[in-house]
Amino acid sequence: MNTRGNAEAEQLLEIGEELLQKRDLKGSREIAVLAQEADPLLEGSDQIIAIVDVLEAAEKPLNLNNNNNLDWYAILQIDRNSLPDLNLIRKQFRTLALLLHPDKNRFSFAELAFKLVSDAWAVLSDPAQKARYDKGFELGVKGLENGTVSFWTVCPYCYRLYEYSRVYEGCCLMCQNCNKSFHGVSVQALPPIVPGEEAYYVSWGMFPMGFVFESLENGGGDDDSATPKP
Repeated sequence: MNTRGNAEAEQLLEIGEELLQKRDLKGSREIAVLAQEADPLLEGSDQIIAIVDVLEAAEKPLNLNNNNNLDWYAILQIDRNSLPDLNLIRKQFRTLALLLHPDKNRFSFAELAFKLVSDAWAVLSDPAQKARYDKGFELGVKGLENGTVSFWTVCPYCYRLYEYSRVYEGCCLMCQNCNKSFHGVSVQALPPIVPGEEAYYVSWGMFPMGFVFESLENGGGDDDSATPKP
């Protein structure tokens, strides 16, 4: 056993973990790769790399028609152009799920990364959602020049408003503000702007039926309005 190499790898892994806690994704990945090269059998470097790869993919959404749509294929580290079948998608999901499950992965952001790959699997494993998502990507590319009919929806957890291409209505969407998934239900009318402020009024009446409110489930207050930043 190479004791020196093992000690070096463990030290590098600690540095990689510290960088990950600070969300220095690039630096954390580089150090994790060095730790893996120093000791390929040391547990943890592959877990850090998996976390970083998923988070970096989530930070580069598909900017189609001015909408921020998560690239589920990139999150699962699958080439969209290779026309992946369900078996490949399932295999990649299982591989990442084993690396990222919070019960086995102790590093920062493992839970978030695991949720992202789970949401990607939920969309790409469902034929109807996958077809709608793939169609939305194709239409979104064309819509960059021609324009696409859009709809407004709202995250029921942090009340952030979003405008999406109409093809994503009813899909599972990811809030870029609180990183939670929500159902893309159309809001019929935008809330009024608070005069003199970069905020808007929100009341429970603006939310379409079907939303599940975490605040209510957790015994939230009775205040029926808020003024979040748009």
